[in-house]
Amino acid sequence: MKQSDIFSLILIASVGTLAAFFVCQSLMGNPNDASVKFKALAKPIDSALVAPDPEVFNGAAINPTVEVYVGECEDVDQNGILDAAELEACTTVEEEPEENEEEGGEQGVEGE
Repeated sequence: MKQSDIFSLILIASVGTLAAFFVCQSLMGNPNDASVKFKALAKPIDSALVAPDPEVFNGAAINPTVEVYVGECEDVDQNGILDAAELEACTTVEEEPEENEEEGGEQGVEGE
């Protein structure tokens, strides 16, 4: 490389660095000027346990973490998953007979 090329690279890198510094400084501001305001709690926190509000924590509400099974299915061991035996016990769908299975057998062969 020529000496003028090296000088140009150093000049461009230094100007870019200074420009990035000033842009970041204008966007983020001075960290010493940053302050946070917060409200103090009206009443202090105590360690006594109280019953939860029934409006918020409803014991009879639907639990979205439990699987729901439509029909006569029952989770006997109550582990949240239907095992193979439980699935067999709750299966009430009758298998449909397969139609067109050997219907007519050999068509087109008559009177031999």
